Amino acid sequence: MSNVKFSFFLKSRTNNLNQNPIVMTITMNKDRTQLFTGIWVDKKKWNDKTKRLKGQDEETITLNDTLLSIVSHARQVSNELLISGKPFNPITIKEKLKNGFNKSYGVIESFEIFLIKMEKLIPSRYTKSTLTKYSNTKERVKEFIKVKTQRNDIYLYELDSNFMVDFDLWLRKTYKVSHNTIYKTYQRFTRFLRNEISKGNLDRYPFSDYEIKMVVKQGHYLTYDEIQKLEHVELKLPRLDQVRHLFIFATYVGLSFIDLEMSKETDLIQDEDGMYWLRTFRQKSKSRVSVPLISNAVKSLNYLRSGIFPIPEGRLLPVKSNVHLNLEIKQVCGLAGINNSENITWHCARRSTSSLMMKAGIPLQILQKVLSHKSLHTSLQFYSHTDDVMVKEAMIELDKKLNGIK
Repeated sequence: MSNVKFSFFLKSRTNNLNQNPIVMTITMNKDRTQLFTGIWVDKKKWNDKTKRLKGQDEETITLNDTLLSIVSHARQVSNELLISGKPFNPITIKEKLKNGFNKSYGVIESFEIFLIKMEKLIPSRYTKSTLTKYSNTKERVKEFIKVKTQRNDIYLYELDSNFMVDFDLWLRKTYKVSHNTIYKTYQRFTRFLRNEISKGNLDRYPFSDYEIKMVVKQGHYLTYDEIQKLEHVELKLPRLDQVRHLFIFATYVGLSFIDLEMSKETDLIQDEDGMYWLRTFRQKSKSRVSVPLISNAVKSLNYLRSGIFPIPEGRLLPVKSNVHLNLEIKQVCGLAGINNSENITWHCARRSTSSLMMKAGIPLQILQKVLSHKSLHTSLQFYSHTDDVMVKEAMIELDKKLNGIK
């Protein structure tokens, strides 16, 4: 039980009506503080023994009931602090009496508010794709809470490391997802939780004993020889030839699918030397894209804009849906004689940009600029592809130079 005591006394200072303020003292062990009640009374009406006002008139009874209510509220606050298990003192009680307790928010309740705010920041800060991913994470958390607790929601303060460990295992078992998918789900969930911490709705990071790291995988890409096969394969179906040239253009410019789809006619600029540039901003990171088009890219661009394929008004290229492109690029690569064509996805075009540039010995800083990465680390970790042939050529060159020094 708490050993907190509450009492009232009349302070000596007076107001312009010659009334004195009633002050409540909060005492706990040797600690003590005071809280003004906001009640002013005539000193003659105060009973210093009973710590109440004297008299039975309606106003006096109301004021005494108010003092009783203040003590009752103070005891309630003291008990809630005691139940919380956190250390407290008279100052803590005083602060809670003045400012109240923060409302206890539910996980799903807060997540839905977070998503509403995120939607309002499209497209200035987020994309629809990002919102969809966070919405899916919320739905997974909601489903797991229902399975684990038989409740529709739990409070934020109920989250702990065991929750995340169990959530991790449940995702793997129920949805058969990969390790990196778990990592991305965890990453989005914790970004939401850190937002709640910053707002004061959660007073601690709940998953301090849970750890997960992304497994870095070598993404699939096409080598220079494979890109040459794509360049020279003859296709009878125009729809496949359209996909081939879109992939080639994306490879030579370093565009992702969404950036390819959203590129506009006004993004194509010709400089004073007659060279074409693609200047826009990435949909994902809003980083600036400024890439000069080499001759192979211009060749594909001219074919795609020749009038054979319908182009949406204002857009630069006739881009199909991501689903169709991913299916048809596998067919195209298969017809071109590229091994493991079933593993090729549309994002391989962007990865293949880096394989070409590494093959040509282009510095990583230029690769970072072409791919519009904010961090050189991203370019180095995920896009600096080198195959055995490139390593062999580099080591032969090193051998020559070392022998030349000798």
